[in-house]
Amino acid sequence: MKTQSAIQRAQKMMALGMAGLLSASSCSAQTTPPATHAIPTTPTMAIANAGRPNVLLILADDLGWSDLSCYGGEIKTPNIDALAANGLKFTQCYNSARCSPSRASLLTGLAPHQAGFPNLSGTLSNHSVTLAEVLDTAGYSTSMVGKWHLNERNTPVDRGFQEYYGMLGGFNSYWQENPFYTRLPAEHSKHAYKPGEFYSTNAFADYSIDFITQAERTPNKPWFQYLAFNAPHFPLHAPEKDIEKYEPIYAQGWDKIRAGRLARQKQLGLVPKNLTLTPRSVVPKNWVNVQTGWADKDNPAWDSLPTDRRADLARRMAVYAAAVDKMDQSVGRVVTYLKKTNQYDNTLIFFLSDNGACAEWDPYGFDQNSGPKNILHTGDDLKKVGSPDSYVSYGSGWANTCNTPWRLYKHYAHEGGIRTPLIVHWPKGLKTKPGSMTTQPAMVADFMPTLVQICGGTYPTERNGLSIMPTQGASLLPIINGGKIAPRNLYMEHEGNRMVREGDWKLVDLEGKPWELYNVADDPTEMHDLAVADPKRVEKLSADWEIWAENSNVKPKVSQSQNPQLVGKALTITCKVTPQSPDGVILAQGGDQRGYALYISEGKPIFVVRQQGQLYTAAAPTAPTGPFSLEAHLQKDGAMTLAINGTIVANGKAPGVFTVQPKDELSIGEDVLSAVGDYKAPYPLKGKIEDAKVVAQ
Repeated sequence: MKTQSAIQRAQKMMALGMAGLLSASSCSAQTTPPATHAIPTTPTMAIANAGRPNVLLILADDLGWSDLSCYGGEIKTPNIDALAANGLKFTQCYNSARCSPSRASLLTGLAPHQAGFPNLSGTLSNHSVTLAEVLDTAGYSTSMVGKWHLNERNTPVDRGFQEYYGMLGGFNSYWQENPFYTRLPAEHSKHAYKPGEFYSTNAFADYSIDFITQAERTPNKPWFQYLAFNAPHFPLHAPEKDIEKYEPIYAQGWDKIRAGRLARQKQLGLVPKNLTLTPRSVVPKNWVNVQTGWADKDNPAWDSLPTDRRADLARRMAVYAAAVDKMDQSVGRVVTYLKKTNQYDNTLIFFLSDNGACAEWDPYGFDQNSGPKNILHTGDDLKKVGSPDSYVSYGSGWANTCNTPWRLYKHYAHEGGIRTPLIVHWPKGLKTKPGSMTTQPAMVADFMPTLVQICGGTYPTERNGLSIMPTQGASLLPIINGGKIAPRNLYMEHEGNRMVREGDWKLVDLEGKPWELYNVADDPTEMHDLAVADPKRVEKLSADWEIWAENSNVKPKVSQSQNPQLVGKALTITCKVTPQSPDGVILAQGGDQRGYALYISEGKPIFVVRQQGQLYTAAAPTAPTGPFSLEAHLQKDGAMTLAINGTIVANGKAPGVFTVQPKDELSIGEDVLSAVGDYKAPYPLKGKIEDAKVVAQ
C-alpha cells in the first residue's frame, strides 16, 4: 500500500465514485478503501427474546468523563445514574475529540474525515448513510431532538429523520428560542412557549416525548430517537435556583474537587486503587492564550488565584453543573414517560458525550466578544453569569477537573479529549449483570454496526445511486450479551492531534510534536512516555496510523485543500472519464450562487461557471465515444474553453474570475448540496474518473 503512486490511489478512489482531496495547485485526488468490519444483515446473535427494541440515543455536549455521579462526579445526576445502576457502563469508550467529527462518526459509522467532517466545517458525505436512514428502511419511526451541527444546509430531515426540533448550528443561547431553534418539517406542529418560559433543555424533553407519543400511534412499529442535548456546552446557562445549590461546592476550588472525584472513582471501581492524582494539565498553545499569557503553561493552583477571580470561576462552574443537572432532569422526564407507557423495558437507551470537557481557551474562560481579554465578574454582575444576558465558558482549570483523572481536553487525542462516559440500558435485552462495567474499548463509529445488528437493518452499499463506504465500527452486541468483541486497533485524528491504540498500547501526539507511547493498562493517565524506550513499537504503530490515515481521507494540516481557493485566480481543470451512464457530474465546486462544474448530459460534456446566480456555459455539440479526457479553462478575463482529447470543442464567456469564494466544497462524481449547473443535485455520475486535477493560479 505504501508504494502506490498518487495516481494509482486516485484511480482506485475515482473508480469507487468517492470524493477526494484536490489542492489549489496541481495535486491529484488520493485515497484507498478503508479497513472494514463485516456487519450481519440480520441479528444473528441472541437478543434475549426481546424483539426489536425502541432505541433512544442520548448525547451530551462537552460533558467531561467524571461529571456524572456514576463516574465519580459531585453533580446530582440521579436519573442517568439509575440507567447506569440497572445497565452497563463502559470505562474505555472513545469519541472523536470534538462536536461535529464525533456526531458525524456516531451517525454514519465512518471516520469523521470519511463522513465529511475532519473539523467543524463540512457536510455529511453522500457516500455515507445515517443511522436514521438505515433504521427507516428497517421499518422504524425516526426522530431527532437537539443539536445537529452537521451543516444547516443539509438538515436532519434530509438525512433520514422524519421529525426534528432543535439547534441546527453548534452553540447558542439556552434561553432564546428564536431564531436559534428550528422545527422540521416546518409545517409540523410546534410548542408555543410563553415569554421567559423557554429553556432549551426543557424544550428538548417536551419534543422528545411528543415524537415518542407520535411514534406510538403506529402499532408494532418500533422507533429510533436521537436526543442530542446542547448541555453543558457554552454559553453556560441555567436557572438561578439550580445554580445556587452548587455555588458553595465549587467555592472549594478545582484542586479539592479533582481529589474528591478521584477518590469516588476508586470506590466505584472505575480506576485502579493505586492511581495517583495527576499534576494539573498543561494548557496547549491556542489563538487566545498566546495573547493572555497562558500558552503551554499548567493550570494554576486554586489557592494561588485572587479571591475575586476564584469567586468568578466558582460561579462559572456552578452554572455548568446546573446545566448538567437540568439535562439529567430532562432525561428523567423522558424515562418516566417510557415507564408510564410500558415502553421502558424494551427501549434500548444509550448515553454518552461527544468529546471531553472544553478548555476554551485558558484557565479563566471567556465571555462573548471578549477576544483575548479575560473578563472578571464581581458584585451584582457575578449573579448575572448564567442568565440570558451572559455568555461565558468556564476555562481549562475546570475542564481539567471535569476530565478527572485524564490529561488534556476536547480537541486533543489524549484521554481527556477522547474518553467518553457510555451507559447502555435495556432491561429486556441486556445480558450483563445490572450495574456492571466493561473495560473493553469501544468508539462512536460502533453505533452503526451495533444498531444494524440489533434492529434487523441492512447496511447498504449504495445511497441515491452512489457507493457507500464500509463502516469502521464493530458491533457492541457481544458485549451487551455478556461476551467479548474481537481485538482491533482504534484510530483518530483532529487538527493534527493523532492517536492509535492497539491492545493496551497507545501512541498519541499533540499537533506538531513527537509521538508519545503509553501502556494504558499500567499507566492509564498517560504520565510515563515510553517512546524512547520502545522505538520499534513506535515505528510499528505510527506506520499503522499512516495506513489508516491514507485509507480514511485523513490529511492533517491540509484539510482546506478540499476547497481550492478561487478568488482572483484562473482555473485549469483536467481529468479522464469512462462513463457508465449518459448523465452526471464529473466534478463541481460551489452551488447555485457561484461555482464551476464539469458534467455530462446525454453523453455531451459541459463546462459551466456560475457567478451571482447567473450560469455561463461551454457545451460540447456531440458526445464522445469510449473513455475520453477533458480539459477546461476559465481565464482571468472570463474566457471559457472546453477540450475533449486535446481538441477545443466549445467556448463560453463569464464576467471574469471569482471575486467571492464558493461555499460548497469540491466534490467528485456528484455535486453536493445546491447545484452549480442546470441539473438537480447531487446528479451522480456512474463510471470512472481518473487523474482529476484542479489548478488555480
